[in-house]
Formats: sequence, C-alpha cells, structure tokens
Amino acid sequence: MPTADGPRVKRLAHPDADVRARSLGVPRGRPVIALFSSGEPLTTELGAEVLLLLRRVVADRDAVFITAGADVGVVHLLGVALEGVDGKLPPFVAVAPSGRVVTGEEKPTDGELPLNPNHDVAVLVPGKNWGEETPALFRTVDAITGKRGRSAALLIGGDERARAQVVVHLAGNRPLVAVAGTGGLADEIARGTLSEDDDLAVLVRSGKVSAVHLDEGPERVVAALEQTLGATPVAPLTILPRLRYRPRDAVPIIDPGFVVEYPLLADAIHEANRVIAPAFHEVDEAAHRERNHARLLIVLAIASGFAAISFGALQAWLADQAWPGALVAVSAALAAALVALTRRYEASEDDLSAAHRAEALRALYFDHLAAPLPVSDAEREARVQALVDAVARHRHEPVTTS
Repeated sequence: MPTADGPRVKRLAHPDADVRARSLGVPRGRPVIALFSSGEPLTTELGAEVLLLLRRVVADRDAVFITAGADVGVVHLLGVALEGVDGKLPPFVAVAPSGRVVTGEEKPTDGELPLNPNHDVAVLVPGKNWGEETPALFRTVDAITGKRGRSAALLIGGDERARAQVVVHLAGNRPLVAVAGTGGLADEIARGTLSEDDDLAVLVRSGKVSAVHLDEGPERVVAALEQTLGATPVAPLTILPRLRYRPRDAVPIIDPGFVVEYPLLADAIHEANRVIAPAFHEVDEAAHRERNHARLLIVLAIASGFAAISFGALQAWLADQAWPGALVAVSAALAAALVALTRRYEASEDDLSAAHRAEALRALYFDHLAAPLPVSDAEREARVQALVDAVARHRHEPVTTS
C-alpha cells in the first residue's frame, strides 16, 4: 500500500533494466489492466462521468492497474476514485520518466508533475521526455502477468503519447477497450476515422479492440473488460437448480468489437445499448430466476415423490407399524403441492412471460441495427423515441400471442 509520502519508488538504473514483480511488491501471475489516457485535465462534466466509471472499474477487481502515474487528468481522477471506494483495492503501479515527475515532498518545476499519491509503487525510468518510459511499461506488464497471464488496456481519451502506447499494446496482440465519448484517440477508434495508411488503423482492424460509449454506463465498460480479459469463467453445465439464486453478470448482447468492425453502425449500436440493453438484461435475468424457481420446485417434487415411494416400501416391510403410512401421505401431499406450484411459473396464453419479453427485446435490438441509416438528426431522434416507446411496451404492457 502507498505510504504517507506517496507510492514506494523503484528507480531503474537504465532504460532497459529488467523489471521483476517481486521487487515491486506485486503478486506475479495476476491479470493487468493498463490505463492509457490524455495528460490534460478533463472538463467538469466529462470528469464527473469518468469518475463514476473509474470507481466501478477498480472496485472488486482481481487485477493490477498500471498508469502513467502523473497526478493530472484521468490519473488524478483515478486517485479520487480510489479514495471513495470501500473494501479491498487492487495494486496500482505507476511507470513514468524520472525527469517528468517528482516524488514525496518535492516541488514540481517547469514541465514536472507530482506522482499520484494513491499508487502503491512507482517505477521511474531514466529520461526527460514522456514516451521514454513506454518500453519499461510493457516490461512491467510482462513481469506481472508472467508467461500465461492476461492483460488488457483501457483507453480514455488519448493523445499522441497514448497513441504510441496503444500501437505497442496492440502489436503485442493484447486486447483494448476504448471508451467512446471521452474524446481524443478513443473517439477516433470508435468512429473509425483513423487514416487508412496509419499503422494504428491496421492494428485496430486486426486486433482485439472493443468500443463502449461512456453514456452506456460503467457496467458496460466493466463487462467489456471482463470479456477481453477472459476473466469471467464459463459456468459449468449444472443439472440441479440453485437453492439461493444469485444474479448473473450482464453480458453484452453483441461483442463490443462490432463497433470497431462496423463503424457505420456505431451510433445505432450505441443507441441500442443505451435504450434496449438495460431492459433486456432486466427481463432476461427475471426469466432465468423464473426458470430456476420452476426447476427447483420440480426437483423438490421429484424428491418428494421418491420419498413417498421409499416410505411405501418401508410400510410394506413394516406392515404392523402405522408411522410409515403417515410419512407416505405427507410425502405424496407435498409432491402434489409442489407440482401445483410449478404452474405459477408457466407463461400464460394471454401474456408474455419474462423469457418471451427478453426475446422480443433482443429482436428489437437487432431490428434497430438492421434499419437503414437515418438521413437527418431529426429522423435519428424520432427513431430513438420510437425505440424508447417500444421498450416500455415490451417491458410493461401485456402482449397477446397468436
């Protein structure tokens, strides 16, 4: 953890020096999330949205975060986010050129910036210019992840320095999540406006790049990060239902990388994710809960029926005893009651169940993507309003089936 004077400092003897996870005090083999951003302050409105995003990204995360460390812009907001998060925080590592940052109580001079005090350790690389630390940054990533570890990057905004880091990151076949709506490089990637002769454009099209718009909410960004890291384990096929149902993590309806692959659909995907996806996840979760309850009742009914048969066999064996007969009656009555209860979770012929509503919303999602592109802002706004009305109708109004 950082000390009262800020992060622990590890100075490299030369720019190509080895970096070892043990010397940083960071556990080896953990996944790594590198934060790339602009080194400029954010506007108040954008900063408020990014702060909410960062609080959610760092909470309960089993990963090591690596940043530029300078207490400005997105990294400064990250420090603010860390101060407001309850519970255990992941390790945070800063990698910066020694000639551009100051540590402890030192006063910054021209061109220098203080290190963010909420980091655990800072790796200072000999150099006077931003960008000279980039090779050491990726050596730090490799040292922490090990040979089989996972790493990803989160791009918020982004300037020329971030562009150079993203190029190296994608060249190493590492996944990237770009947060559109934050300006700079992230918006260029999400909109597909990179120059065709730019090496970065080639890497983006051939790499593992996802784009999520900021106003789609922090959960969407977290889901994209988990998907790119592969951190969410695939649930094994289970036969028995859960006695206590726990909500599942929301999974994007389509891969966030589609925004990058099909930039002309970026606005439509963004609108669908903002308007339809939350409602879909809500009713889809209700459908899974409904199925789990129905399966649980069926399993209990089968168990009660098996108990009735077992007690019947016991009664035949103990013909002179009355108590097995009482148990047979109780077990059979319980099985019948449980079978009757399962009908509560069957869809009515006059009303769509949660599962039917979820499928209707999924169809609405893809219908919106398949529609012709709007020719004006007014038409776009009309379509979004129609989308809002359709979502409300699918969520709340009875829908008859033919």
